[in-house]
Amino acid sequence: MCVSYFFFLLSKKNVPFSNILNEFLLIINILCALQALYGILQYFGIFKPTGGWHVTGSFDNPAGFAASLCAGFPFLFYFVFNKRLWIKYLALFAVIITVLAVGLSVSRAGMISIAVVLTIVIFFKLTINNKLKIVAVIILLIAGSGLYFLKKDSANGRLLIWHCSWEMIKDKPLTGHGYGGFKANYMNYQAQYFEEHPNSNFAMLAGNVNRPFNEYLLLLTDYGCLGFILFFVCTGFIWKSYRKCKNDGIANMALWCLLAIGVFAFFSYPLTYPFVWIMGLISILIILRKGGYLVHDKLITLGKSSCFLAVTLSIVLVICKLTYNKMSAEINWKKIARQSLYGNTVQMLPEYQSIYSRLKRNELFLYNYAAELNVAERYHESLHIAQECEQLLADYDLQMLMADNYQSMLKYTEAEKLYQKAAAMCPVKFMPLYKLFQLYEITDEVEKATQIANVIMNKPVKIMSPTIINIRREIKQKMDFN
Repeated sequence: MCVSYFFFLLSKKNVPFSNILNEFLLIINILCALQALYGILQYFGIFKPTGGWHVTGSFDNPAGFAASLCAGFPFLFYFVFNKRLWIKYLALFAVIITVLAVGLSVSRAGMISIAVVLTIVIFFKLTINNKLKIVAVIILLIAGSGLYFLKKDSANGRLLIWHCSWEMIKDKPLTGHGYGGFKANYMNYQAQYFEEHPNSNFAMLAGNVNRPFNEYLLLLTDYGCLGFILFFVCTGFIWKSYRKCKNDGIANMALWCLLAIGVFAFFSYPLTYPFVWIMGLISILIILRKGGYLVHDKLITLGKSSCFLAVTLSIVLVICKLTYNKMSAEINWKKIARQSLYGNTVQMLPEYQSIYSRLKRNELFLYNYAAELNVAERYHESLHIAQECEQLLADYDLQMLMADNYQSMLKYTEAEKLYQKAAAMCPVKFMPLYKLFQLYEITDEVEKATQIANVIMNKPVKIMSPTIINIRREIKQKMDFN
């Protein structure tokens, strides 16, 4: 709605660009302040956050909450420097609660992003000698390094992800693995890493991964050096445009917004969230406009062109139709999945089939469909859908599902390979090893069963659970362990 309103104002010839920005940025300031306040109230238990986190705002995890606040944060200073005191104080209040909210979210990427923007704002607005600037940068670096110890295991886990991502980049350095290539291939590389390094210290930290927690690595893995060069050229053009208007206050804030997103992108996945995209694109538009590359009058002339309107309308209608078809299919899928959870799996399978053609590029739908076919004991069909899913998603749970299908079809060799692969993908998991133990019992491979039993009984436990306790109790009884 905000974007639509922004472009509506932009299309009105009698509205100055500065007035458009005033209205738009007022909306952004209000949204960020409300979002930050909502997160703070969650921290104190007034509202309940989602996903078991302490602070998530209106998002399902702290990353989206912190990323959105960081993207909007630089524009809060637009009103901080206003001449009217009441506006200045309200804007300062918004700045303070935004910083507090990001801190309470415990998002390290958010803390670093906010700290970088605050440091730059201080450098721009206050007269500070070079020595103090150097000291401030050193303090920032030390504080950033200290965040490593805030969630040390999580940080080490990302080092594993970045290592495996680099292996992906080395395999296809020029063009990358294509759109969705990371999600479709990463877990295979992680499995290969643990096969080659069975005693790695990373074993207890590995889990299912579908993003590299670094947008630049994602760009390189999906699109290779060619994609990165294109990104670098676009960044250079934006910088060139900014250099023409670097004394303009709003242009500076637009650059700070892009910087906040860019810093956050080193450690997380901000581009997953639409608000971040909106703020980034608006910032680019502001810089291009202030740099003289995007003139308001030209937009108006272009907007009056009937040809332009016809093409635009056609594109919008096509997008709306595709979006509507996808949304309606996903709504139906939600209803069908709920009915399946209530025990009506067999009755719902024709419904799954009816929306399959519209959602066959959705890996989550394919996995759900394959899982329901497995529950209905239609193992051949389940395996077929699961293999389609595997083209889009390399995943621990998917390997377990396919292995179960093979085992149910009495194809034990194929099942064994997939259980082993699942165990390599996530070495911390006990279930793949337990399934292998059961498989070796079925095939009367006593020696292999004994080896796996020893591994299970001596395997370090990250978090003890009833499932692990029951697995070890059963093996102890069957194998006569002391």
